[in-house]
Amino acid sequence: MSIQQIIKTPEDCSESELEIFEKLIFEGGEVSTEGLKQRIYKAEKLIFIKDNNCVAVGALKNPNSSYKASVFGKSNALGQSLYKYELSWLYVTESARGKGYSNLLMKAILESLSESTCFATTRENNTPMHHLFRKFGFSRLGKAYKSTNGDYSLILYGKS
Repeated sequence: MSIQQIIKTPEDCSESELEIFEKLIFEGGEVSTEGLKQRIYKAEKLIFIKDNNCVAVGALKNPNSSYKASVFGKSNALGQSLYKYELSWLYVTESARGKGYSNLLMKAILESLSESTCFATTRENNTPMHHLFRKFGFSRLGKAYKSTNGDYSLILYGKS
């Protein structure tokens, strides 16, 4: 089987695809699990990279205005109204890391963005994600800020 990039709305996903997506997000361990299933259903697009099994996932989310205001406010970044979507839930399974799947995932995400804009956050100490964002034309916005999900700081990025 060749590598597949699958981009779907949550409504177009099968129940098993949604379960796989949620399982991998849990595996990543960097998101609040409260209300996760409902947030997945509200996403604009879900992205799957399959190489026999699903090896990577990501999403374009429709962020609510209070969340977006909070993220931009905490980071002291300007221009929140310029960004339509949030790029989120990027995860490559541990056994699949180092094989280029994150590049395939980002290409699929950018393809699904078309001409739209998005923002994303990542841990301040997640060097591979910082590199990936820069490689695909994202710019760092504002300053690092403390996460509400743990004892670490986050960095905001934007792609316009």
